[in-house]
Amino acid sequence: MSTISRETRSALRGRIRTLFAESERGAVTLEQVLWAAGIGIVAVAVIAGIVAIINSFAAQIPTGL
Repeated sequence: MSTISRETRSALRGRIRTLFAESERGAVTLEQVLWAAGIGIVAVAVIAGIVAIINSFAAQIPTGL
């Protein structure tokens, strides 16, 4: 086996070991994405409620027609 292939194989094994050792890697990012999505959904719901209230009050304004 050539030296290059041994070094490549060794580097690959090291990287695989590192990946398995960092099983929690990315968990914080996923949690942040889920929080952001949840907050975004709540914000859209609040805005929709406010718009509905404003439209109901606007419909009660006499136009004189």
